[in-house]
Amino acid sequence: MADNVTAEPSAASQLLQQHAAHHVMVEDVPDEELPPKSAASNEASTTESAPPAAAPKPAKAASIATQSRELFPELGTAPAPVARPTGIWAKRTGANGTSESNGTPPTSAPPSGAATPTPLAVRGPASISIPGRNVEYTLLEPQHVLPRAQLKKPLPDIAKDFNRRSRAPIKVSTMADGKVRVEATGAQDIATQALKDFINQIGTKLTIKVPIPRSTRAHVIGKGGSTIKALQEKTGARIQMPRVEDAPAAPDDEDDDSTIDVLIEGNSQQAAAARNAILKIANERAANVNTRLKGIPAEFFPFIAKNGLVGSLEQGRDLQVQVPSHPVRVAHPPVAPQGGQPPVFYPAADNFIQLTGERDAVRAAKEQIERRAEELRRQLAVDQFSLNKGRHQFIVGDKGIPQDQFFDQTGCIVVLPTDDDDETVTIIGPSDKITPASDVAMDLAMNMQSSNLDITRYFRQVPSAAAHARNVTRYLRERKEIERLEKLHHVHFNTPFNASGALPWELYARDGKNAIRASNEVKGIVEGHPPARITTAAVDPFFHAYLQKEARPKVRQDYGVHLVIPQGSEADAPLLLVYEGRTSPDSYEIPRAQPSQADLLEMQKWLNEAQTYITGLIAKQDPLTAATMDVPTKFHEKLRRFIKKEQENRPENQIPVRVSNTGSLINFRGPSSAVESLVAKCQAFIEQEKEDEKERGFILEFEFPQKFANHLIGKGGSNIRELRDKFDVDIQVNDGKVQLKGPKAKAEAARAHISALGRQLQDEATHVLKIEPKFHRELIGAQGAQINRLQTRYKVIINFPRTAKPAKDDESVADSSDAGKPRRQQASDEVIVRGPKRGADEARDEILSLLQYLKDNSFIDTITFQQKQLPSLIGSGGAVLEQLRTSTGARIDIPSAKEDGEAEVEIQIKGTKAQVAAAKKALQEKKVVFDDTVVKTIDVDRKYHKALIGTGGANLRDIVVNAGGSDDRRELARAIQFPKQDTDGNTIKVEGRTEVVDKIISQIQAIVSERESQVTDVLEVPVEKHRSLIGRGGDIKRGLENQFKVSIDIPRQGSGQTGVKIVGQAPDVEKAKTHIESLVKEQPGETVQVPRALHHAISNNGQIFRKFRNDFGVTVDHAGQAVPPRPAAPDARSNGALPLITDDEETTADAHSWKVVEGASSEEGEIPWVLRGSAESIEKAKKAIETALEQAKKQDATGYLILPDPRTYRFVIGQGGSKVNSIRKQSGCKITVPRDQAKGEAIEVVGTKEGVEKAKDLILAAVKEGIASRSAPREQ
Repeated sequence: MADNVTAEPSAASQLLQQHAAHHVMVEDVPDEELPPKSAASNEASTTESAPPAAAPKPAKAASIATQSRELFPELGTAPAPVARPTGIWAKRTGANGTSESNGTPPTSAPPSGAATPTPLAVRGPASISIPGRNVEYTLLEPQHVLPRAQLKKPLPDIAKDFNRRSRAPIKVSTMADGKVRVEATGAQDIATQALKDFINQIGTKLTIKVPIPRSTRAHVIGKGGSTIKALQEKTGARIQMPRVEDAPAAPDDEDDDSTIDVLIEGNSQQAAAARNAILKIANERAANVNTRLKGIPAEFFPFIAKNGLVGSLEQGRDLQVQVPSHPVRVAHPPVAPQGGQPPVFYPAADNFIQLTGERDAVRAAKEQIERRAEELRRQLAVDQFSLNKGRHQFIVGDKGIPQDQFFDQTGCIVVLPTDDDDETVTIIGPSDKITPASDVAMDLAMNMQSSNLDITRYFRQVPSAAAHARNVTRYLRERKEIERLEKLHHVHFNTPFNASGALPWELYARDGKNAIRASNEVKGIVEGHPPARITTAAVDPFFHAYLQKEARPKVRQDYGVHLVIPQGSEADAPLLLVYEGRTSPDSYEIPRAQPSQADLLEMQKWLNEAQTYITGLIAKQDPLTAATMDVPTKFHEKLRRFIKKEQENRPENQIPVRVSNTGSLINFRGPSSAVESLVAKCQAFIEQEKEDEKERGFILEFEFPQKFANHLIGKGGSNIRELRDKFDVDIQVNDGKVQLKGPKAKAEAARAHISALGRQLQDEATHVLKIEPKFHRELIGAQGAQINRLQTRYKVIINFPRTAKPAKDDESVADSSDAGKPRRQQASDEVIVRGPKRGADEARDEILSLLQYLKDNSFIDTITFQQKQLPSLIGSGGAVLEQLRTSTGARIDIPSAKEDGEAEVEIQIKGTKAQVAAAKKALQEKKVVFDDTVVKTIDVDRKYHKALIGTGGANLRDIVVNAGGSDDRRELARAIQFPKQDTDGNTIKVEGRTEVVDKIISQIQAIVSERESQVTDVLEVPVEKHRSLIGRGGDIKRGLENQFKVSIDIPRQGSGQTGVKIVGQAPDVEKAKTHIESLVKEQPGETVQVPRALHHAISNNGQIFRKFRNDFGVTVDHAGQAVPPRPAAPDARSNGALPLITDDEETTADAHSWKVVEGASSEEGEIPWVLRGSAESIEKAKKAIETALEQAKKQDATGYLILPDPRTYRFVIGQGGSKVNSIRKQSGCKITVPRDQAKGEAIEVVGTKEGVEKAKDLILAAVKEGIASRSAPREQ
């Protein structure tokens, strides 16, 4: 520095000469002029005791240019502007350091009025950096230094003693304005700490209150108290948050503006630092608020929401305004004032305007809305008029016009009373609009045609017609039948009734015809419910809830009776029993006609039985009784919880006791035994509480790990409140200790529970697993099934991330229990497992094993398709895609559809390496096909579509297969698509590979061309010959069509038409026609006379006719004569009742109904059997008839056997008819087993008398054998 020394005086020397008469020391310069400190210095610097505003400059220093670097080269640059700490009401600072709020933040001075200092770290520099030394200092207000009487020594002496043991010397001086200046010289960190220690000795202890939003309480405390502990250690101040019970969590309807006070104790420097740190946290956490305007009347809501005020408030602001809709019906409408006075509007009771957003915007909106409300109080008027109560519903609401529409039309609102006896309609709006609005309301109400419908006139012969009409009305209301009529006929009913009976119904309709239709239907419904269908039962209202739950379903199912249980205001009405029949309640239809006399008797029977059942059910209960206890009010809440617990643990068949209170009296009502038991328990409980009250002063204190305090307290204090209720003791948790206050026994029980919880939490472990997000979905499972299983098995909590923030590379994969640590953001690739150490370890291992499996089986590949190709790839109902998944074992994920059909869609394939490769290969093959797939259309007259399709789609399949296409049913459906039957058009769409499509179209064109050259001829064929052209299952017809290459259309059976249409090429049609004529040519017949009495025995239920037709080609008719009737089987009931099928099988195996009818039928004469066919075949048929006739003459007995259980008939038939055929051979009888065995038809046995009896025995033996074989496995 020698080079800088010259003969010319330095700038400092010149300044000293200039101000030689003014001896100013550096210490006298105001602290605002000090040079700035480094960031590190700012953070650790001490605090000035002045308020946050800048201190005024002394007048004597005003002329000194302390900011001149030339005059003061070593004092640093000018200080930074004073930065006040941001208050809790300001919006958080933006990234550029500027406030995001348009307003100026208010002062951060505490509301207590104390002159709380602001840390120098916030205000500006507090150190002097001179070459060779570092000076840290602070200024203390006189009131922030202990008085001399409280100091052991004077300040200079205290400083000397302090300096003997301090590494940074302390210097104390008093300023001209009375402030005490304390400075420390030395290394920055050492000097700062020395200042803190010295001020802690001489400074006064302050206690200030810092208000913060209630919602930020948890953030100031931190997890396990970590944040508040760190603040106390950093600032040296003691910070006390209000306890949970002193400051409970805000209820749901409380605003975010509510605050709590934080107490800070310490010297001026400590208190200011702690206050600013707390306000900083509160500011970061409470920038936005949610508030409700509770002073606005609900009648004002439409006028606030509809005039554009809400839109102007929200425009350009971070603000949302929610205005509730005004209820149409209210209990207490505003009253029209008298004498020109303005109407009185009361604030809304439970539904408020809600403001959400930035705090300043919310405050401004609140003020503006409140101003608007005051204007409405002055502007709005009220008009009221009386109107029939039944017409109120047609003004606004479901049956009128919407309230918003009425407001838009009139500028006013309508308020209707909820009281049934109040007929006043209230109109609220501006005075110049209220009269027209009243006119509109009257027009809407009176536009409905009204008529009265007195249903009692349908029961004039009934002594208590009014009471029965009331019962019918209650039933139809409960069954919602009246609502159905209203919707069906567009009418409205008002169905009043009182204690004496039903009043005339009021029927409203805009169209008189609808009213007539509705009246007619009501008449039918009412007449369908005579007194015989409905009865009443007097039941104490106490049992109503019990009957609703226990008796109603059973009565409906067992007796077909519907119960109408009184509800709400009609609790004193009788219980109604209405007969509906033994049908399903869901399918029951309200009757609309008078019941018959037999129906009336049936109704009375079941109603009497149901009434007896209900009476008996009530009689089984103990008689009702009431009791009263006088309990001091302070015990009511505890007693309420005790009674609730007792009621929950009552026996299932016991009706709960009803408990209420009147002042200090507790009232009990219910079954006598239950009331006596509950009262006794309550008395014992209150006596115990009184004894416990004497021990409330007992205090038990024990240690509890502070890091688990938040677990013990719970969210919002929920856990600790539960423990207080459970053990009935007061619980306080503070600084690693738990204090219990209450009865000794209960306190010890609570300590045992809390200590066990602490041991359990000590054993808790937390593992943070690094897992790529792509595996999370598979690990979680469908709807969380996989993770829920692990959580249940190992008793742990497994958290997957909800955000997608990247993980830090230096974070550990597993960690021990982190309870008590501040919660950090869970990264997107982190899965946290927390719980008992053993369970957490096992859950972690299983998750990692599953992860490894997923990695081994999670090969992924992709392939692209066009969006329009996806339907073909997926197939109908996903069948094609599912088949592909099944065959390859791979998972194939197709994204959701896009609007652009030409867009490329990426399909993802997952699975093992082999599965992915197989699936991709199959998809690529399909892609090649799809890329070559074309869609072409061809117009074909609809009359040819049926021929192209063919029977069962046979022609269609041949066309596609011959063209080289697939014969798969789904592929066929997509290859050729015909227009639907209910649509117009002739266009056929052909889809597939180009080559295949071209061939299909060529074939269609060839078929159509051939069809166009076809001719149609009609051949008249007698109706009785049609069957010979069709054959069994249409086999003859198909054979003819294939043989002659024609299409044959035979009229439907029963149509009476005789024309058979033949379509095809002319030569083919001619050949087919000739052949058919030869087939149906009337063949000569030969007649055989058969006794009418033996007709059915010979025909064997028509089997002989089928045999002639199939085996001999011979047809049989009866020359137009009627076939004799079949003999009727006897009724099973004529031989007595059969056993029930629910009886024991072994006892019912021999039970049966058996009747033998001897002799031939009573029919006389003969019936001709005309045989037509070739001569040879006719001879064969005649011989068969003769044989059957001889046999029928011998078989003169017919037995009818009925078995009690239709399921046993299968034992008679046997597998493939083997058993019945065997019985036929052994007995020589004809045996016919009925097809519909459930109808109780008899097994018919025809033969000789001996043969019939033998057949019966064989049948019963077969049944017994079948039952025995079925029951044998169950006996083993």
